[in-house]
This record gives sequence, structure tokens and C-alpha cells, in this order.
Amino acid sequence: MNDDISLWHLFFRIVERGSITKAADDQDLEPSSASRRISSLEKRLNVRLLNRTTRQVTLTEAGSRAYEQMRPLIAEMEGVIADLDGASPLIAGTIRITAPVNFGERHLVSWLTSFQKLHPQILIDLVLSDSRLDLRSEAIDLALRVGELSVSDLVARKIGSMPNVLCASRAYVQAYGKPQKPEDLTTHRAILYSLGQDRHRTRLRLSKDGKEISVELHGVFYLNNVGAILEAVRQGAGIHSGPRWLFQQGISSGELVELLPEWGMSGLPVHLVRLSNRYEAKRVKALGDWIEKCWAEAETMR
Repeated sequence: MNDDISLWHLFFRIVERGSITKAADDQDLEPSSASRRISSLEKRLNVRLLNRTTRQVTLTEAGSRAYEQMRPLIAEMEGVIADLDGASPLIAGTIRITAPVNFGERHLVSWLTSFQKLHPQILIDLVLSDSRLDLRSEAIDLALRVGELSVSDLVARKIGSMPNVLCASRAYVQAYGKPQKPEDLTTHRAILYSLGQDRHRTRLRLSKDGKEISVELHGVFYLNNVGAILEAVRQGAGIHSGPRWLFQQGISSGELVELLPEWGMSGLPVHLVRLSNRYEAKRVKALGDWIEKCWAEAETMR
């Protein structure tokens, strides 16, 4: 029975990692040993589960059925075993988490480091990407997502919102003037965030004293990385509405100028998400609680 469980666990790791070599490494096995074990499982079942080539591993029809039907059971079992392994306050094991690049560099790495100091038996595998990675194929335990969520099979936990600020460099303001009202923004050069379909979202919504106004921005520079956007703003390429945590240092130093500060801008919702059919291990929940706590205490997130 135990051997059956270990074989199926290996099969699931191969599917999730898309590679026998990567799955074998996760299991502390030699790739040849992992391949032999899967062959023994297929022989026992008298059916091929995986198509193997030198470049990739794909599911057969039978393998796909097995994966879909047993996936919730295996995920649940993995989580329960992890939590019962030395049932004590000790939090241990690997957590694979993904987040946007610049936010991860600026904030999350520090939060994860402090979490590890509290729980030294935790191993962190951080994947920074501005793309929304597929949690299943990338074997992600937890993802930090900024912006609206699409309908999916994910469990979402809102931890807050990311406040925005409208700003420009002092040099830009000297060259093009400072907008006095929202309508003035239509004549200014705008730096816009670009990632997939978001490239065409060029309207900015502002509110004041219960009044809300929507302004069409004149985009002249599209970038898909917030660090590059910060540099473009600093160089005077245009105005930009983005996360306060990114621009606050420049505003505080006087390098950047906050525009229309009396007008509010809605922030982007921030969620921690995980697969809905996967048991939430104690270590994953503990990390989620810690990130939410750090978020609440971060001044630039208010």
C-alpha cells in the first residue's frame, strides 16, 4: 500500500513538473530510478500513463483520466501527511510561492526572510514573474495576485488593496506644467503599464467629495515592468498612475512630484490564491497569515 502511494505521488510530481528529471530531483531520486518506478506502475496497471520523449513528458488518455480523478485525493493526502508529520507547533517543509517581480524584490523577499527566521525548518521557493503563472503546472502552493481575479478554480484570500498615486518627475513638470484638474490630464504624455490585454486600459478614474470622473490618458510609452516604469517617470518621459510603494521614496525625496493629491484613486485589490482542490497545509496557511500581517503593517500599503 505504501509503495502504491509513493508511486502515485511520483506520477503526480512528474505531471505537475512536466519532467521526470525535475520530479526525480524533488523526490531525491535518480531520473533512471524514477523512470523505472513509473514503468512498474504502468506494468501493474497494464496501461501506459505517460508518453515520453527526449524533450518532454505528456499524459496519455488513460494517464489524463487517472490524474484528474485522483488529483484531489493525492493533494488532500499530501497535506494531511505533512501536517501530521510530527504533530507539533513545528512548521516545516517547502513552500513554492509566486509574486510580481518588483513587488517581490522590494517587499516580499524581506517578509519571507523574517518568516524563515521564525520557522527555520521552512524552505522557500520564490518564483518572481509579472505573468500569472498556472499554479498546477508550476507546482505553486501560494500566489500573490494584484488586480481583479478572473473566475477560476482558485481559492482567493483578499489581504488588502494597493493604493495608487499619480506622479511625474520634477523635470517633466517644469517642461509640461502641472495639471490643476483631472481634465488637464488629457493633454499630458502618459506612461502606461502594458501586460497582455491590459495595454488598452488607458482611462484613469479619480474621485473627490463624492464626485467621480474618468479621464482618457494619452499613452506615449508602454512598459510591462514597474521597475522600468519608475525609471521612465524619473527620466521625465511622462506622468503615471501606479502603486504608491513604488514612487513614495521619490516623492519624499523631492525627485518626483505627486499630481492632483486632493483627488483619490482606487487601489488594486491584492489576493493570496491557491488551488481549490489542494489541501491547505499548515505551513502554507501560516505563511499566508504572515504575509497578511506584514501587508497590514507596511506604511506604503495604506
